[in-house]
Amino acid sequence: MTDSPRFPIIYSFDGYPSEDGQALLIEATGFDGSTVRFSVPLDNIQHFIAFLLLWVGTMSGSESGERSSDQIGGPNSLPIPLTSIAIGETQGDEGHIGIAVGRAELVFSLPTSAFGELGQTLLMAGNASNSAPA
Repeated sequence: MTDSPRFPIIYSFDGYPSEDGQALLIEATGFDGSTVRFSVPLDNIQHFIAFLLLWVGTMSGSESGERSSDQIGGPNSLPIPLTSIAIGETQGDEGHIGIAVGRAELVFSLPTSAFGELGQTLLMAGNASNSAPA
């Protein structure tokens, strides 16, 4: 990692909406104590998040995405409440999962062969052990 006045290494973020509610105002704090302030228009939040996720995927492409346990998240994970989820298939062997949080929507691609396991997982999650038998 490179830490320089031009590109400080950021360890913390804080944010809040602008007065008119049309942008997210972000303050990022660096290890050196410096603060970088910037604003992202509400309609560009999904592009900003997609940009970050695409770069993380590119930079960690050789690392396996497989999980070693069934536990999701951890002490540093922040659950995000979803507005909606949509699943669709494109031509070929690729499918899409669309996830919306408010006005921001991200679309993820994965092999259609993964939909079977995903469907089984969703069915098991939806079958709560404390629900009344159908």
